[in-house]
Amino acid sequence: MPCPNDPWRLRHVATQDRQRLRALLDDYLQELSAFGPVDTAYRYFDLYFEDADRSAYMIDVVDAGAWTPAGFALVNRHACSGLPVDHAMAEFCVLPDVRRTGLGHRAAGRILALHPGVWELGVSQFNAAAWSFWCRVTERFPNVETISAGERRILRFESPDGERRIACEEG
Repeated sequence: MPCPNDPWRLRHVATQDRQRLRALLDDYLQELSAFGPVDTAYRYFDLYFEDADRSAYMIDVVDAGAWTPAGFALVNRHACSGLPVDHAMAEFCVLPDVRRTGLGHRAAGRILALHPGVWELGVSQFNAAAWSFWCRVTERFPNVETISAGERRILRFESPDGERRIACEEG
């Protein structure tokens, strides 16, 4: 559902956007390979379109009068720590040309609000920019716990109840 009066939107990835999401994911995984080994096959990709416990979101911006993908997020219930969680940010990417504009912060905040409960997200200890980003995003939540797990740092926190509408979340 379009949100024509807003410069960005968050939406569930539709079936017709599956290939576009896969291409964005492939580029993102290639970028992550600078911080260590990455499984580029991403064998769980199809489950984001089959499993009710997984959500795939597209972050769009208006470019030349049309909605254009500017990033994506993959949410599931598989904690990096092995502890029980309600939600985990499996992948989150904002394309390089819209980084440092506040879009990522707003989109991440919106996703966290849409899924209240205990969250985890893991970041490579070698990816300082991602760690800084997620620390800023989660600073509004009380009792954020940091867990070290090998080459990963994990942020664990609780997102309070938020709005659950997502046909199109306006920004």
